[in-house]
Amino acid sequence: MLLEGDPAESGGRIDLSTGECWPAFTDELGPGSEAEEDDDPERWLYVPALGSRAGHRDMELFIDEVGDAALAGRLRIAIGGRGAFRRFKDVLAGDERSWSRHHRFSDERQRGRARAWLAEEGYCPHITFFVEPSSGSYPSGPV
Repeated sequence: MLLEGDPAESGGRIDLSTGECWPAFTDELGPGSEAEEDDDPERWLYVPALGSRAGHRDMELFIDEVGDAALAGRLRIAIGGRGAFRRFKDVLAGDERSWSRHHRFSDERQRGRARAWLAEEGYCPHITFFVEPSSGSYPSGPV
C-alpha cells in the first residue's frame, strides 16, 4: 500500500530489521526517538508513492474478468473520472462474491508490484503463502 496513492500524501519506509512498513504520515509517531536512528540507511528503506495508475489498471483488468455483463457495465461507468475508486467499491459492495474476488485479485496484484519494486531495489522479500479455510482439508493460515 505504501507504493500506491497520492505521491504528495503517501509513501513511507520499511524497517529492514523487522520488515515492518511505516506510512509517511506515521513518521512523527514511528519507532525510535533519535533522529540518527530514524535516518539510518542500513535500517530504513524509503518507499516512494507511485500514484494510483496501477490500481486503476487493476480495476480495468478485473472488469474484463467479470462474467455478469450488467455488473461489468456498471463498473465501467463507475471508473470514469474523479472518485473512480469509491464508485467502483460502491458498485461492488452490492455483489458479495465479486467484492471478495476483487479483493483477492487486487491484493495479489499489489503484492506482485511490491515484490517487483523490492527486487529492483535489490531485496528479495520473504513470501508467506496462505490457504483459504474453505478450500478443502488444508489448514488455514501461513503455510
